[in-house]
Amino acid sequence: MFLSMLKKEAIQFLRSRGNLLMLFLFPIILITTLSVGLKDMMANNTIFKEGDETSKVYYTIEDNTPYKEGFLQFKKGVEDSINVKFEEVSYLDNIKENIDNHNALFHVEVGTDGFNLYSSSKGEKTREKVLRNVFESSLSEYAAYGTIEKFNPKAFQNLVKNKYDEYVVKENPNGAREISSTEYYTFAELALIILYVATTVGESVYSENRLTTINRIRLSKAYDNLLIGSKVAMGVIISILQTALIYVYSTYVLGVNWSGNLFKFFSLYLVFGFFVSVVGALVGLISKNDSTTTGILQGIIIFMCFLGGCYVPLTIIIASPIMQKLVYLSPIYWINTSISSLLCGMQSEAYIIALWLPLILSAICLIIYFAFINTKGGLAND
Repeated sequence: MFLSMLKKEAIQFLRSRGNLLMLFLFPIILITTLSVGLKDMMANNTIFKEGDETSKVYYTIEDNTPYKEGFLQFKKGVEDSINVKFEEVSYLDNIKENIDNHNALFHVEVGTDGFNLYSSSKGEKTREKVLRNVFESSLSEYAAYGTIEKFNPKAFQNLVKNKYDEYVVKENPNGAREISSTEYYTFAELALIILYVATTVGESVYSENRLTTINRIRLSKAYDNLLIGSKVAMGVIISILQTALIYVYSTYVLGVNWSGNLFKFFSLYLVFGFFVSVVGALVGLISKNDSTTTGILQGIIIFMCFLGGCYVPLTIIIASPIMQKLVYLSPIYWINTSISSLLCGMQSEAYIIALWLPLILSAICLIIYFAFINTKGGLAND
């Protein structure tokens, strides 16, 4: 019975040209367009360009501050890592206009009470946000030690480098390794397009009630769980086919290297495909009309994709202190982070989180589903 219902789902799906174009042709167009169009955004040297006179930080240091040596170590760590130069000045007033007009990044006053940072009154750009986050994260940890004598200067310099890597650079321990725009958008947009499987599953579940086909199915002695299970299974199959398609296209056309991590990459998208299928089925089950189904799922898709880095690179999103925490809520964030780590050969817990988070969320959705079924007594008993 399950195989018969799964066959029915496959036939219905294949009859929809819109679904086929959206779920199989659109990903190729999207990945190709973003890989080429946003190539510069993925290049680290476009954030702090070599020879750019505006990539400058002004600073003022009081002689008796215990934070002087810590700041100088930070300065050295930044100058050794990226194309940013520091210039000591006497007063903020002399260079305030330069900062306001984005002709410099910001000014740091190092005093006896800590650090005071002045940035442009016209709002911060991406590069200013990135460096400010590195600055605040590094020096706040140093400040906890009070004086440089209680903290290894070399360790502090490494801390600065690690903080910058965390926000901007994906680095291989055996040498520099950056994620290309093609690699980034191949995996990020694959996750995005798999999310749209939820709308296919959700609309299919809702249509069973709207078209009263559920009654004919029950005459065949099928159960609600079997019906929902066949739709979720179809969603998983679609996500597997999408992943296989993008693997072939990205490998042989775009030149993306999946080797060495093929099983892990497929496992991430398999689990994610199961999660979005369960979410789609649940939303389709509880919705009162098709517009509600679409609206809820579109909201979920936009939320997860934005926080996951599908629209703009994660390095830009996490430049905001608030977004640094919110991104953890999106399974796509963990997928992108884990894949970046695997491609670069970095040690990371992101892969485990990317596997377990969708499974935990799926379990929560299933609990809600069974509670709903038990309360309502079935799909068509509203």
